[in-house]
Amino acid sequence: MLESVNEAVALVSREQVRGASWSAETLAKAVIDDARSGRASCRQIYELEGVLMSANPTMGSIASLVWTLKEACMWGVPLDVAAEAFIEYMRVSRSEVASHARDLVKDSPITAMTLSYSTNVINVLLSLGPMLKKVYVLESLPGGEGRQAAAELRSRRVNVELLPDTAASSVIGLVDAVLIGADNVTLDGCVYNKLGSKNLAILAGYFGKPVVVAFEPYKISPEARCGGVRLLERSYQAEPWGEVTYKVFDELTSDLVDAVLSVRGLGDNTQPNLMALRKEFEEWITRRLTGGRSA
Repeated sequence: MLESVNEAVALVSREQVRGASWSAETLAKAVIDDARSGRASCRQIYELEGVLMSANPTMGSIASLVWTLKEACMWGVPLDVAAEAFIEYMRVSRSEVASHARDLVKDSPITAMTLSYSTNVINVLLSLGPMLKKVYVLESLPGGEGRQAAAELRSRRVNVELLPDTAASSVIGLVDAVLIGADNVTLDGCVYNKLGSKNLAILAGYFGKPVVVAFEPYKISPEARCGGVRLLERSYQAEPWGEVTYKVFDELTSDLVDAVLSVRGLGDNTQPNLMALRKEFEEWITRRLTGGRSA
């Protein structure tokens, strides 16, 4: 029985603030625990795949964790070793994305707008240091993830202002760029991020503000295509109406995204660039799993 994995899946499926990176890492740690306890091995890889993907079918990070585990089984590498390699790549790539934060800046400090809670976005903003003038963060209802992001930025002494989602249009003219994270990216340029991202991107386009998406290559789904990603749904009670059901994620088509910020720095949202980023992730993982034997 996949005891730790099942517990982690239940935890991830309920989570409303932390996103793709946290979810994948939580599941990877559970795989390590079950593998070392003898409850998970390559003999159960397809069962494990189904259980992991059930946690949140929208997230490309979970699909990439599954890819890593299947790759390990192909090379005869234990699952715990594979999950550890995946976590290490997460750490390395997250740092590399933040190291390219200055690519967003030309000559003077910038003002940015964001929404939801993205570890990448927060790290990039913090890495800008004195080149960041101010950040506007939208509340990101109904989950309210933006509140957590704004509070964290404030605790790090960033000049930040939390705004109601409906106030975005009143300040968008003051910003230099919109910076969002990603839970999934398809090779044809679709970005899946928290609800509200599409409205913000459309608003930014109307006002001529660039939309930049910050993410690590393991969030790219090589087999998914725009329009073909299953969107997780949740519901809440809105009195006196009753239950409201909504899709947790928005789909941003490629025309709504001006640039991506990843391990190679600022680049375009084209299939060649996204394929190169995905290939870099797969090659890193394969080298780590095989010790270079695959070359």
